[in-house]
Formats: sequence, structure tokens, C-alpha cells
Amino acid sequence: MNGGQDLGGQHGFGPVVPEPDEPWFHEDWERRAFALTVAMGATGAWNIDQSRAARESLPPAEYLTSGYYRIWFEGLCALLRERGLVDDAELAAGRDFLSSKDGRGGDVLNGGPDEDGCVSDAADRRLSC
Repeated sequence: MNGGQDLGGQHGFGPVVPEPDEPWFHEDWERRAFALTVAMGATGAWNIDQSRAARESLPPAEYLTSGYYRIWFEGLCALLRERGLVDDAELAAGRDFLSSKDGRGGDVLNGGPDEDGCVSDAADRRLSC
């Protein structure tokens, strides 16, 4: 399958520059997104190949502009939707939980704070899709 994930050997994307002493997770939400994906996989609602296919099925522009764990989270949301475990309204409500009234919003998936500058307690509820 040719998609956003199939870039091996292609020119024009620049070198891969590893971050020195890169942590496993850059933001707390990444740890939760990964844990949710692994935990839901253990339910047997899908297998590891279906999980990978969901991540790789993202539109190329979204795949190429998203971070590693954002891709995992979007793949999880797609699997949850496909199996009727959540609907778009439930996911939208979860993602909007930290949005502020002035439009600055907090986007936990991007590591942004809520209107009070915190992502702690509310972030757990926000990523509980």
C-alpha cells in the first residue's frame, strides 16, 4: 500500500535527525494515548494488524504532519468508531473538553494548556475516549 507512511528511499524529505537522549514520551498525553491503544488492543476488538492499518489509513497530509503518538491516537479513534464503541459526537465532546471560550483553546493532543494553563486532571478525562 502506498501512503503517507511509505516514504522509505524517497528524496526530498531531508535526513532523519535523532534527538539526543530522546525521551519515550515528550508530553504526558502521549503516554496516555499509547496506553489506551495498547489496552484497547487487549480487548480483542481488533488485532495488531488492524491497529497498524488504522494508523496507516490516515490521509497522507494528516499522517505526514502528525507526530508519532498523534497518529496512534487517531488510529485508535478510527477503530473505536468503526466498531461502534464511540460515535463522532462522543469523540468531539472529548476533544472539546479543554477548549477555551476565547478560541485559544487547550489541545491536549498537541500538549497545549487549557484556559487556566493546566492540562493535568482535565487531560485524563479528555483522552478517555
